[in-house]
Amino acid sequence: MRAAYRPGPDAGVTVSDDGMSVYVARLPGGPLLVLDGAAALIWAEATTAPATGWVARVAELVGQPEDAITADVRAFVADLSARELLVPLGGDADPPTRA
Repeated sequence: MRAAYRPGPDAGVTVSDDGMSVYVARLPGGPLLVLDGAAALIWAEATTAPATGWVARVAELVGQPEDAITADVRAFVADLSARELLVPLGGDADPPTRA
């Protein structure tokens, strides 16, 4: 099994001991992004296996219906991908848009 995403090729990533914060930057020049709360959960679930169902796991962790968060998750992940901090690997890498 693999994750839906992996860190970008020039991304440096550090996760706090409690897993509640993720520090990520394009190396060597940054800028440094601090992801906490839901953003840290999205990063963790997107970058750990299995890829299938990772958005549903985020929804469960934040106590929201998957349909309610999919658009926001899609936008957040698209932003990180555009910054080359995340690279899609397949599976549910591009969460479906729900009507």
